Amino acid sequence: MRVAPLLLSLALTVTACGGSPAKHAAAALPSPSTTASASAPVDAAATAALARAEAVVRATRSFAFVATEVFSGNASHTTSVHGSVVRGQGVTYVLVANGRTSQVVRLAGATYVRSVPGHWSKLRKPRPVTDPASTLLAVLTGLTDPSVRAAGTAQVVSGSLPPAAAKAAQLPSESAAAITVTIDAAGHVTKVVVSTSSGGTGVTLTTSYAGFGKVPPLKPPV
Repeated sequence: MRVAPLLLSLALTVTACGGSPAKHAAAALPSPSTTASASAPVDAAATAALARAEAVVRATRSFAFVATEVFSGNASHTTSVHGSVVRGQGVTYVLVANGRTSQVVRLAGATYVRSVPGHWSKLRKPRPVTDPASTLLAVLTGLTDPSVRAAGTAQVVSGSLPPAAAKAAQLPSESAAAITVTIDAAGHVTKVVVSTSSGGTGVTLTTSYAGFGKVPPLKPPV
C-alpha cells in the first residue's frame, strides 16, 4: 500500500513501465473547526494555535514543500517529493520512489509529466487540480487531545488523529495516528510529522513547508 505524503492531495504512485503518475485522490476541503476529545481536558492554548494555523493555511496563496514517507519493517523504503503550490492555479513537484525520479506539472486544464531526465509529455486527459492544502487542513481540524509547547519562537502542537479523521486526510486509518505540528510566529505550519502504520508496517510521514506567498506563477514546461 502506498500512502500519500502529508502535503497535498496527491496520493501518487509510479507505474512500472515508465514513471508516469497513476492515480490522484482528492480530499474534500474541511470546514473550519478544531475537534477536541470529550474525555480529556481541553488545552486552550493548543486549540487556539490550531485554529490560527488553520486560518493562515486557508489564507496562504502559495508555498513550497518537501516531504518524505518512510516505511519501516520487512518492506523498508523511502519515498520523497518536493515542489511548489500556487492555489487556484496548480502544483509542480518531483517524486523520487523505487529508484526512479518523476516530474509533474498540474495546471488547470493541462497535466505534464516526465521521467527524469526524459522528455515532457502532455496527458490527453489532464488530472483535476484540487486544493492541495486540503490534506493539511484535514489534519488540523481532525486533531484530538492536542497539547502545545514552545520551541523558540515557534509552537509545537502534539495530538492524535482518529481513524475517521485519518481517512479524511488520506492517511492509513487502521488506528489513530500520532501527529506533531510545528507552527511559526506568523501562524504558518512549517512542519508536520505523522507516525502511524499500514498493514502492520510502521509509517512515518514528514512534511516541511516554506516560501509562503512567494512562489512565482506556474507555467507549462513545454
